[in-house]
Amino acid sequence: PAEVSETSSGRSDRWAVVLVNDDHHSVDYVIWALLKTVPELTQTEATLIMLEAHNTGKGVVIVCGRAKAEAYRAALRLLQLGCEIEPGW
Repeated sequence: PAEVSETSSGRSDRWAVVLVNDDHHSVDYVIWALLKTVPELTQTEATLIMLEAHNTGKGVVIVCGRAKAEAYRAALRLLQLGCEIEPGW
């Protein structure tokens, strides 16, 4: 796809936005925040991501380019959710 570019290491610019579980927010709030931040997600997808994070400690929200991943991470953190980005996806 056109949005995937090669980095100097030869690997695709693919980053995972990873939601980190917390005990401070309701499940409804987490789902709302995911839907507000990542418009590509459906209600069902956001629910599954929340459940993955709740059950395993982490849930992959989306895989995209670095700049977009950083923007999603910043937006989720602004809504007080734990979030990381991981390269190499």
